[in-house]
Amino acid sequence: MVQAVIPFKSGGIAFILAFFFGLFLFNGIGHMYIGKVRRGVGFLLLGWLIYSLLLGFLIFTIGLNIGQFFDLYSNQNAVPGINDDLIPQNSIDSESFDSNMPMPLLFFFGIIYLVYWIAQAADANRLAKKFNRHLDKEGTLLWY
Repeated sequence: MVQAVIPFKSGGIAFILAFFFGLFLFNGIGHMYIGKVRRGVGFLLLGWLIYSLLLGFLIFTIGLNIGQFFDLYSNQNAVPGINDDLIPQNSIDSESFDSNMPMPLLFFFGIIYLVYWIAQAADANRLAKKFNRHLDKEGTLLWY
């Protein structure tokens, strides 16, 4: 009788896959490598959700600042040199741009994504080691 050899899963490869693909918004690839496809897809979708919230807040904040920039110049419809009273005397400085979107939210979601990215890579490594321990001890697959 021929028995199939079940290969061990490298924890280092699982970590590297999860870490580097996570840089490019593909979290969960390390979990898919070790056979936890559902968990990998869950990590992938959750990562996309967190990143889309971060990107949405960033676009909204930049949009508010650009809108405030053009509001400063919307009053300057006078022709220079003809009637200097119509030209507003305000100048652009950093205090003219008060964003209504708090910057701590951008920082908060950025930190959440960073922690999430590292945690999912470490989890892929941990599960690969668990898979290998079970395979070495029992000789059977832990999942699939």
